[in-house]
Amino acid sequence: MVRADAQHWNSPDYRDGLYRLVDRGVGGVGVFLGGLEETATMIEDLQRRGGRRLVIAGDYEFGLPMRLSGGLSFPRAMALGRTLPGVTEHVARCIANEARAIGVHWNWAPVADINANPHNPIVNTRSFGETADIVAQHACAFVRGTQRVGVLACAKHAPGHGDTHVDSHIDLPVIDLDRAVAEQREFVPFRACIEGGVRTLMMGHIVVPFLDTDLPASLSRRVVTDLVRTSWGFTGLITTDALDMGAIRTRWSSGEAALLALKAGVDVVLMPEDPHAAIDAVMNAIECGDLDGVDLDASDARWEDARAFVGLRTVSDTAYSSREPLAIDQATHAMIALQAADAAIRIVGDSALMPITQHPHVAAFAVLDESEADTATTWFQSLAQATELNIDMGFVDGTIDESDLQSLVDGISGATCVVFAFFGKAVACKGKLPGFDRIPSVMARLAQGRPSIIVACGSPYGIDELRATMTMYTYSDTLPSIAASVMRLIGRSVHQN
Repeated sequence: MVRADAQHWNSPDYRDGLYRLVDRGVGGVGVFLGGLEETATMIEDLQRRGGRRLVIAGDYEFGLPMRLSGGLSFPRAMALGRTLPGVTEHVARCIANEARAIGVHWNWAPVADINANPHNPIVNTRSFGETADIVAQHACAFVRGTQRVGVLACAKHAPGHGDTHVDSHIDLPVIDLDRAVAEQREFVPFRACIEGGVRTLMMGHIVVPFLDTDLPASLSRRVVTDLVRTSWGFTGLITTDALDMGAIRTRWSSGEAALLALKAGVDVVLMPEDPHAAIDAVMNAIECGDLDGVDLDASDARWEDARAFVGLRTVSDTAYSSREPLAIDQATHAMIALQAADAAIRIVGDSALMPITQHPHVAAFAVLDESEADTATTWFQSLAQATELNIDMGFVDGTIDESDLQSLVDGISGATCVVFAFFGKAVACKGKLPGFDRIPSVMARLAQGRPSIIVACGSPYGIDELRATMTMYTYSDTLPSIAASVMRLIGRSVHQN
């Protein structure tokens, strides 16, 4: 499977490049950057070119806006893990219906990794929780909600990416666990998803030494075939994580990685850096008998089963089964997202500080790094629109110099309550906030002993170290969670009458 970005679709050279790959027989396409209409148009063009056989996938853990410019955001998995599994199932169903509406058959979600390491730079708020039981319950619920509307779900990143401090987008992590711990923790959500009928799994680019000391799970037969197929009994489609990630491309060529993946027993060679080189390597290996024909036939049958599940034409079925276009009730989806976000919120400390409308003068600061500025600005705008208070607003981080900090202190001398909204989080390719160790002293200078509120708009990790009169945890930085936090602050209910 290869990558396609609709934002480039108007370029004849880009289109022709994808057409060549479709003509060479790729199994499907993962769609990324672009708007909804242009993505739907690109998908339809590719399906016409490919004879209506392409499996179209997307990475929509919290909704289409995770990758596309459009659709509705829902709370991140960590927030959903603080609600009931039924809420997660409902959210997953909404996301799947929006995916189907633009022609996507396969959502690369849910994340079934456990947040066993709070310093994990790749999982964090993408995980449902810190215990095997919570993650298993919600991952299974996400699978049910997704597959009940004819979209493939994908439990990832097997056999468990939670206990690492290395980001596989950049380098190859080693999960240094013993088998007993993995059996009782990391493996549990994946096995639960398999028992719950998940149709696809994604293998992580992680080395698990007690399984294979040399190869990452995504390229290891000991993991893919011996563990997942034989021990876990999984019979569905298995994909690698994207092979253009640093963990793979810095060590193996596209052709080498493709062959290792297929020999390991996976069905989907996902987004190699050079797809033509990967195809050439596979074709040459087939011609010289370097790939097991029995394995390839079994993999082909799994592909056909996946196509049949999503309503695509199979080799034995010449009648293409097209699903009717879906009408998405955006108002209902938005309310479901907001209610789920509100249900996830946890308050610690003196809740009598709310609503903040009781305070005649409020100072609000966004504590962030530069990449979170848009999210923080949205939060500020929501707060301003929700109240007519006199609110001073500003951005800070731990690297602020002394003169700028003193200017802020002087500028909010009349404030009677100070709010600190945190937007930094550990995500793919990123770490924690710059100058985090200095944040407590910056907050103390700004608060000057006045009542203070922390709003954790994202990861909760590290927030407990900070002192405030009240702390609100949202576990998510998406729009519904931002809106829910503001509504809580001003004392408004998000529930319909």
